[in-house]
Amino acid sequence: MIAAAGPSALWYLSRGTGLVALLLLTVAVVLGILEVQRWAPLGSPRFVVVVLHRSVSLLVVALLVMHVLTSVLDPFAPIRPLDAVLPFSAAYRPFWLGLGALAFDLVLALTVTSLLRRRLGLRAWRGVHWLAYASWPVALVHGWGTGSDTRNVWMLAFTLVCAAVVVGAVAWRLAGAWPGRPGVSAAAAGAVIALIAFATVWLPRGPLADGWARRSGTPAVLLSSNAAAVVPAAGVARSRLARPFSAGLRGTLSRGTSADGLAVVDLRMRLTGRVAGVVRVRIAGSPAAGGGVVMRRSAVTLGDRARPGEFQGRIDALDDTSLQALVGSADGRAVRLRLDLTLTDPTVSGTASGRPVNRG
Repeated sequence: MIAAAGPSALWYLSRGTGLVALLLLTVAVVLGILEVQRWAPLGSPRFVVVVLHRSVSLLVVALLVMHVLTSVLDPFAPIRPLDAVLPFSAAYRPFWLGLGALAFDLVLALTVTSLLRRRLGLRAWRGVHWLAYASWPVALVHGWGTGSDTRNVWMLAFTLVCAAVVVGAVAWRLAGAWPGRPGVSAAAAGAVIALIAFATVWLPRGPLADGWARRSGTPAVLLSSNAAAVVPAAGVARSRLARPFSAGLRGTLSRGTSADGLAVVDLRMRLTGRVAGVVRVRIAGSPAAGGGVVMRRSAVTLGDRARPGEFQGRIDALDDTSLQALVGSADGRAVRLRLDLTLTDPTVSGTASGRPVNRG
């Protein structure tokens, strides 16, 4: 047995719950501002905004818990449960993931103090409640710095709309000002201006720039398994591997240890028969009984000898020594790859098949 695989949907759940949590946190901040302004929609009782604010805040906590759990369980990145509450201790993008842990801690502090509001007193509770305004920008920057899809147009638009809504709400609050408290108004205005300036300068040079995965602190083992695919030069015919194919497999199996201490199985194989090409499968995880590996993350590459990394992806289905992976090229092509392996350490044999997939 090579590995036991976890569900590939965890990455989508992690990103989805994170996005919904950011959206709800944005709504909670805006409702908090409206509550302070004593705003009531269409002349409704003021408690409507108060109750809605509390309900949304509780939903934020629930979504954050789900986001943390799916992030820890996702086999792609080495994230421990401790990393979710202890900022800046993770091996994966430590600073940016640490901001997420810090935002989570701030929200937990808000929840606990709200439950103990009567014992704390109104003044102490209000002092802690200001953390809500701090948790939002910390969570926003965490999403920008940690997310592997920040450069997607829809993702960037979503986060910028959230930012614009909060900035607009704060500006409206500042227009009314805090009576007799000019220092608070000045500090709030300064914080808003600083956030806008930071995002304007940092985003193009940070998450939106090439090489961010390396500069953000992604472990080398993940960088090597997700390196940018080679784009065929102009005039070079597209690979035969982009069309349906079936072939035999021959290769070798080697074992090692990753930079973060995981056991690694590395399969280097070549296609035999009428289709020429090379396949490499790397699986990292904890040792399993019988000499296998319980998979936490994986990397699969497919290509010809001139472009061995033309198609890249990871395992999304694994049954003993049969595996499937969706691998894609930099120019948008994708192949559904299936490998049926026979392992006689240190040699590997078997069959491979591939079919093109429309990514839509």
